[in-house]
Amino acid sequence: MTYPTTPGSKGGGASRDAGTKIAGRAKMLRAAIENLLLPGYRLTADEIADRLRETPFAIRPRCTELVKAGVLIKTRECRPNASGMSAHLLRHKDRETEVALPAPEPAKSGSRETGRIKRAPAVHADQNALFG
Repeated sequence: MTYPTTPGSKGGGASRDAGTKIAGRAKMLRAAIENLLLPGYRLTADEIADRLRETPFAIRPRCTELVKAGVLIKTRECRPNASGMSAHLLRHKDRETEVALPAPEPAKSGSRETGRIKRAPAVHADQNALFG
Protein backbone atom coordinates (compact mmCIF):
# COMPACT_ATOMS: atom_id res chain seq x y z
CA MET A 1 0.00 0.00 0.00
CA THR A 2 1.13 3.53 -0.66
CA TYR A 3 0.39 7.12 0.27
CA PRO A 4 -2.30 8.31 1.08
CA THR A 5 -3.42 4.91 2.39
CA THR A 6 -0.31 4.72 4.54
CA PRO A 7 1.84 7.53 5.98
CA GLY A 8 4.37 8.66 3.41
CA SER A 9 7.80 10.20 3.21
CA LYS A 10 9.61 12.15 0.52
CA GLY A 11 12.78 10.17 1.00
CA GLY A 12 14.01 7.27 3.00
CA GLY A 13 15.69 6.87 6.33
CA ALA A 14 14.14 8.31 9.47
CA SER A 15 10.97 9.64 7.86
CA ARG A 16 10.19 6.33 6.17
CA ASP A 17 10.90 4.50 9.44
CA ALA A 18 8.56 6.87 11.32
CA GLY A 19 5.82 6.31 8.74
CA THR A 20 6.11 2.56 9.13
CA LYS A 21 6.07 2.81 12.91
CA ILE A 22 2.86 4.89 13.09
CA ALA A 23 0.91 3.17 10.30
CA GLY A 24 -1.56 1.46 12.67
CA ARG A 25 -2.15 4.60 14.72
CA ALA A 26 -2.51 6.67 11.55
CA LYS A 27 -5.24 4.32 10.33
CA MET A 28 -7.11 4.71 13.65
CA LEU A 29 -6.78 8.50 13.51
CA ARG A 30 -8.07 8.66 9.92
CA ALA A 31 -11.12 6.63 10.95
CA ALA A 32 -11.73 8.92 13.95
CA ILE A 33 -11.49 12.03 11.74
CA GLU A 34 -13.87 10.58 9.18
CA ASN A 35 -16.39 9.62 11.89
CA LEU A 36 -16.17 13.09 13.45
CA LEU A 37 -16.95 14.88 10.16
CA LEU A 38 -19.53 12.37 8.89
CA PRO A 39 -22.51 14.15 10.55
CA GLY A 40 -21.79 17.25 8.42
CA TYR A 41 -19.55 19.35 10.66
CA ARG A 42 -16.97 21.61 9.05
CA LEU A 43 -13.76 22.01 11.00
CA THR A 44 -10.13 22.95 10.53
CA ALA A 45 -7.48 20.30 11.15
CA ASP A 46 -6.58 22.00 14.45
CA GLU A 47 -10.24 22.01 15.55
CA ILE A 48 -10.42 18.31 14.70
CA ALA A 49 -7.31 17.73 16.81
CA ASP A 50 -8.91 19.55 19.74
CA ARG A 51 -12.14 17.56 19.48
CA LEU A 52 -10.24 14.26 19.30
CA ARG A 53 -7.90 15.33 22.11
CA GLU A 54 -4.88 14.89 19.86
CA THR A 55 -2.07 17.21 18.84
CA PRO A 56 -2.34 19.10 15.56
CA PHE A 57 0.93 17.37 14.55
CA ALA A 58 -0.83 13.99 14.68
CA ILE A 59 -3.99 15.18 12.90
CA ARG A 60 -2.79 17.54 10.15
CA PRO A 61 -1.02 14.81 8.12
CA ARG A 62 -4.01 12.47 8.51
CA CYS A 63 -6.32 15.22 7.19
CA THR A 64 -4.01 15.70 4.20
CA GLU A 65 -4.08 11.95 3.55
CA LEU A 66 -7.89 11.94 3.71
CA VAL A 67 -8.13 14.91 1.31
CA LYS A 68 -5.75 13.19 -1.13
CA ALA A 69 -7.83 9.99 -0.84
CA GLY A 70 -11.02 11.94 -1.63
CA VAL A 71 -12.66 11.19 1.73
CA LEU A 72 -12.50 14.81 2.94
CA ILE A 73 -13.02 17.94 0.89
CA LYS A 74 -11.24 21.20 1.57
CA THR A 75 -13.87 23.96 1.42
CA ARG A 76 -13.25 27.55 0.34
CA GLU A 77 -14.11 28.75 3.83
CA CYS A 78 -11.27 29.50 6.25
CA ARG A 79 -10.88 30.20 9.95
CA PRO A 80 -7.80 31.16 11.93
CA ASN A 81 -6.09 28.30 13.75
CA ALA A 82 -4.22 28.54 17.06
CA SER A 83 -1.21 30.20 15.42
CA GLY A 84 -3.43 32.86 13.86
CA MET A 85 -2.84 31.52 10.35
CA SER A 86 -5.80 30.93 8.07
CA ALA A 87 -6.88 27.29 7.73
CA HIS A 88 -9.43 25.75 5.37
CA LEU A 89 -12.50 24.06 6.79
CA LEU A 90 -12.79 20.39 5.92
CA ARG A 91 -15.97 18.43 5.27
CA HIS A 92 -16.82 14.80 4.59
CA LYS A 93 -17.28 14.01 0.88
CA ASP A 94 -20.80 12.69 1.51
CA ARG A 95 -22.03 15.78 3.39
CA GLU A 96 -22.64 18.84 1.22
CA THR A 97 -25.00 20.40 3.77
CA GLU A 98 -23.27 21.91 6.77
CA VAL A 99 -24.45 20.92 10.25
CA ALA A 100 -23.76 23.30 13.13
CA LEU A 101 -21.65 21.98 15.97
CA PRO A 102 -23.50 21.55 19.25
CA ALA A 103 -23.14 24.55 21.55
CA PRO A 104 -20.36 24.14 24.11
CA GLU A 105 -21.51 23.06 27.54
CA PRO A 106 -20.83 25.66 30.22
CA ALA A 107 -18.08 24.77 32.67
CA LYS A 108 -19.06 23.94 36.23
CA SER A 109 -18.77 26.90 38.58
CA GLY A 110 -15.53 26.87 40.49
CA SER A 111 -13.91 24.81 37.77
CA ARG A 112 -10.53 25.76 36.35
CA GLU A 113 -12.05 25.31 32.91
CA THR A 114 -14.42 28.29 33.18
CA GLY A 115 -15.09 29.69 29.73
CA ARG A 116 -13.49 26.76 27.91
CA ILE A 117 -15.23 24.42 25.54
CA LYS A 118 -15.88 21.02 27.05
CA ARG A 119 -13.89 18.54 25.02
CA ALA A 120 -15.47 15.53 23.41
CA PRO A 121 -14.74 12.20 25.09
CA ALA A 122 -11.76 10.33 23.72
CA VAL A 123 -12.46 8.14 20.72
CA HIS A 124 -10.69 5.07 22.08
CA ALA A 125 -10.25 3.68 25.58
CA ASP A 126 -6.46 3.88 25.37
CA GLN A 127 -6.75 7.64 24.84
CA ASN A 128 -8.68 7.91 28.08
CA ALA A 129 -5.86 6.15 29.92
CA LEU A 130 -3.22 8.38 28.34
CA PHE A 131 -4.99 11.73 28.22
CA GLY A 132 -8.02 11.25 30.50
